[in-house]
Amino acid sequence: MHRYFIYCRKSTENEDHQAISLESQYRELMRFAEEHALPVVEVLSESKSARTPGRQVFAELLRRIARGEANGIIAWHPDRLTRNAVDGGQIIHYLDTGKLVDLRFPTFTFENSPQGKFMLMIMFGHSKYGVDTLSEHVKRGNRTKRELGWFPGRAPIGYLNTRSDLGTKIITRDPERFPIMKKVWELFLTGKYSGTELLALASRQFGLRTRRTWRTGGTLLSKPALYRVLRNPFYTGHIIFKENWHPANHEPMVSVADFNKAQRLLRGTRLRPRRYRFAYSGLIRCGNCSASITAEQKTNRYGTTYIYYRCTHSRPAVHCREGAIEERELERQIIVFFADQGRETTLLHREGIRYLLASRAQSVTLQAKRIRIELKQPN
Repeated sequence: MHRYFIYCRKSTENEDHQAISLESQYRELMRFAEEHALPVVEVLSESKSARTPGRQVFAELLRRIARGEANGIIAWHPDRLTRNAVDGGQIIHYLDTGKLVDLRFPTFTFENSPQGKFMLMIMFGHSKYGVDTLSEHVKRGNRTKRELGWFPGRAPIGYLNTRSDLGTKIITRDPERFPIMKKVWELFLTGKYSGTELLALASRQFGLRTRRTWRTGGTLLSKPALYRVLRNPFYTGHIIFKENWHPANHEPMVSVADFNKAQRLLRGTRLRPRRYRFAYSGLIRCGNCSASITAEQKTNRYGTTYIYYRCTHSRPAVHCREGAIEERELERQIIVFFADQGRETTLLHREGIRYLLASRAQSVTLQAKRIRIELKQPN
């Protein structure tokens, strides 16, 4: 008896498009299998274009058929199985070698015979022709938009995809984010701000958030996204295609000269990595393995900066599992430690405490903080 896999596929991974395609295919194919009494082993679905080889679920489907788990496939149409010559040839090869004995489609009649495989190859070729033709149409449309001075894609942050009074798709300034992004450019061009500092200013003082859609958006801009903005010639009022600059109709945010200056600053940033001074680095050691303690600065998605201290695990002979500790918790433990110690048992002299406080006051990341440590006096 033949056993079948049901295979459902939609062309895009974006759930905003073809949102009901997989569900509708599943319902129709299950109904088709019940009406024709076809035993179904499993239903496999994926959201991936079949224009090029490399679909993971489809490859797993063929591997399981090669192992003998099933010998038939049920799909809505031959173009759901493949739109490229490699995958189409593999299906025909499986039919020739007997690994596949049957294919069922509600919209196409297939017979496992020379004539049937010939017609299947024609359908596969027609599917490939359709996707290739669509690609050419899209390229032609994008080329026309570029020639007319409009970017043929989603506008970057600071701009909006809209329509003109005549219904033509155009790009205009985002009244909420355009002024903020222009200020970000101005601050970066001063050479006084790092990416982290710019993000903190944009999020805290300027209130910058990504544009909200019905599924995503409304969040802080990430650091990689910020650097993509600073490297994008779109903000100069140009469109870049195949390394050629084309004048565009959208409003520029920076001049070409300022953009080139920003690129020099970005290259300089990579050559001169920022170094931080941490208050307690070099003053304490791990209580478990006695290795040195190191510190690092982390910034979360909301722009808040934290300092963490952790063991360097630099002693291979000792298996240390101590984790990281946040600086405020470390300070709390230091205060508790000194509050519980008398002068005779204190591990740090007064000079050592003075050095610790002086070092802490000079810390670049902690200038605004203060800490009081009081020693118990002997009776």
